[in-house]
Amino acid sequence: MGDAWIYTPDADGGDPLAGMLAELGFSPRRVASDAPELRPSDTGSGIPEVALVLGDTSVCTRLRDDEDLAGVPVVVSVDSDALALGNGVLDATELLVTPFSANELEARIVRARRTVHGVEHGDVVRVGGLELNVATYQVTVDGRPVDFTYMEYELLKFLVTHPRRAFSREALLSRVWGYDFYGGARTVDVHVRRVRAKLGSEYADKLHTVRRVGYRFDP
Repeated sequence: MGDAWIYTPDADGGDPLAGMLAELGFSPRRVASDAPELRPSDTGSGIPEVALVLGDTSVCTRLRDDEDLAGVPVVVSVDSDALALGNGVLDATELLVTPFSANELEARIVRARRTVHGVEHGDVVRVGGLELNVATYQVTVDGRPVDFTYMEYELLKFLVTHPRRAFSREALLSRVWGYDFYGGARTVDVHVRRVRAKLGSEYADKLHTVRRVGYRFDP
């Protein structure tokens, strides 16, 4: 599991939720709901596996409007007295009404990740006969194991878990290779070509070139 960001009005809030997330295998990190930045103070933390919003549902709308975070599954938790269909609730992927159990939290996160990224319980992404296990970094095509290099796998995983969205080469360099990578756009083209070759014709066709933009995966 990766990071789970907790958006809370109280810098010391979210302790019980953080404990639940840690037990589920996530690395919880707090972000102040009213902070100008939607990210933890360490900007090298990347993109979270899931975002948990406590109370201030306007954060959901801000997340959806952020180009980098728009594809993050969002689970919002509100008190039943404060529940309303406005103020960003409809921008959430899943909804929790307090109080809730650890089992319900896990179920909501699984549903949110499956809705947004197609990640099912057990960390497996399936597109027809193409399967990616995001926990073990294994890929199979029609039941046949396929070996990818680390960066080939990361590129394929990113595109598959952000379906139907076109990403520029610069965005892919930033999101997949990282902000500190100094390679050029040709790096992306070379890796896409290798990924297509390993996927075979049936699944290579799902990795589309978007003219003058970059690439997109259509499941």
